[in-house]
Amino acid sequence: MDYLELITTCERDLNALQGALHATSEHRTKSANHREQCVRAAKAFRAYDSPIFDLVDQCRRFGIKNAPELRAFVFAYIQCDPYFYRSGYMLEQLLPKVKQLSLSEFEKAVIQRTILKRIETKALRNFRHLCRLIHYVDDAPFRDALRARANSSDPQMRRRAKFALAYLSD
Repeated sequence: MDYLELITTCERDLNALQGALHATSEHRTKSANHREQCVRAAKAFRAYDSPIFDLVDQCRRFGIKNAPELRAFVFAYIQCDPYFYRSGYMLEQLLPKVKQLSLSEFEKAVIQRTILKRIETKALRNFRHLCRLIHYVDDAPFRDALRARANSSDPQMRRRAKFALAYLSD
């Protein structure tokens, strides 16, 4: 199964539904028609279902250690690092499962790239959960990349990189 496509489709669809809900809610008090549009948008948003939701639930309940398909899904989710309603909570549920694994080089690289991307862009509330994986994926090039970002001219990037560096065991 192409989990990357599944995740990006869910992200696109859910963000579109949420955008429609916000757009209609601004005008809901103008008329009965506007109110009905808002109600329809809210129903569509709440009714949205994706296989991702079931996959996250399976990972949470059964773990991923002995489930290669769920493991592939988890690393596709980390690699995509999607941003949609509840995506951060889903990531927070998946990351503790990663700690139980012996990681391949590809899996380590996925986590490293995601951490570095968050340092370069912005650290959402689950950045701390990602940083807790740093000692599982630590190597010399990754440390160098973190240190380079800690010396950035961008103060926010520098702050996030220093936060991540604090999770390294010296």
